[in-house]
This record gives sequence, structure tokens and C-alpha cells, in this order.
Amino acid sequence: MRLQHISLALIGLLIAVGAQAQYNQYGNSNRSFFSKNQKFDHEGVELYESNLDMKRHKRFGLGLSLGGANGVLGLNTEFNLDPENALVVGLGTGPSYGSISVLWKNNFEGQYLSPFTKLGYSKWFSSSGVSGGAMDSDILRRIYSEQDLRAGRFDPDFLIAGLGAEYNQLEGEMAGVNFYGEVILMTELKTATFIPSGAVGMIYFY
Repeated sequence: MRLQHISLALIGLLIAVGAQAQYNQYGNSNRSFFSKNQKFDHEGVELYESNLDMKRHKRFGLGLSLGGANGVLGLNTEFNLDPENALVVGLGTGPSYGSISVLWKNNFEGQYLSPFTKLGYSKWFSSSGVSGGAMDSDILRRIYSEQDLRAGRFDPDFLIAGLGAEYNQLEGEMAGVNFYGEVILMTELKTATFIPSGAVGMIYFY
């Protein structure tokens, strides 16, 4: 089972690499996602005109999230395929469960504050931990019985649709720091259960 989840993570990363190759094919950029690229003004201060200007230069982000598609705590990587579109791959954890998510993010132009939407897939799975710990998850209790949660018999698949806003630091030594909040609708595919949720997080764009 865990091999399947690791394979999903690798597929997500391969999608990102493939998209990068396609992006480079049309001559838009020859930089790796992980190449550090900065923009400075005439006084030598790192400065960007907008969120999309920053993401045109800074194409890779890494950060943490609380709540939402990843569960209680998540680690997110964000690949800016172009300034408006990004691939977000996340790993998460919660009481007696783990998660993996692959989402498409659409950024709308703004400056320090800008909106975004997300659409994608999240897989939660039982993991080692305190017996019955999954009972602490409000989301899992909406789908599974107490007996199933105590026995670790759960394996939900979620369709994720979200709307959020982010604060972008566009200048100075902290340029690239991003704080965000989002509301999401999690649809469990096997049971067609709709679960509203939300998340907050921070990402540093390299």
C-alpha cells in the first residue's frame, strides 16, 4: 500500500518535470526550477512589481501547511510552471494517518495580496500510531464509522477544490516569503461526501 502512495508522489514530480520540459521547449525559460534567480532595482534591493513578476523569477517554493488537503500538518512543494500556473505536491500527517496530494494552482495578478484557486486530488491512508487516533479527525469521522477508525480501516480519496488569498513579500531580504489562507471543498469520491475545510500556511519561493 505504501509503495502505491510513493508511486503517486513520483508521478506528481514527473508531471512537474515534464511540464518544465514543455515549458522550455517553447523558449520561455532554460532555467531549472531550483535555480536561484533574483531581480534587483538600481539601488541593489531585491524588488518585484507584482506576485506574477516574482513567480516569473522564483519558480520553486517549499513550505508548511496546517489543515486542509494534507491533514493536520503538511509539507508542500510548489513548482511555478509559468507565473499564473503552478503544480503543488504535498505530503501530510495526522493522528494515525498520512496523506499525499497533487493540485493545480492558478494565481491571479496582484501585488502584496493576491487571490488563487486550486483543483486536484488528495489521498489519505492509515499509518502506524496510537490505536484509534484517527477518531480525532473531524474529516474522517464524517466518512467512516467509529469501529472502522479504531481498527484503521479507512482509505479515502478526495477531489479538492479551493479558493484562497496569499500575502507576497515582494522586496528586501525577505522577498519570496508567502503566507496564505484558503477554504476548500473536499469531496470523498467513493461515498460522494462533501466536506468543507480550510488551511493556512507559509511558502518560501526560492
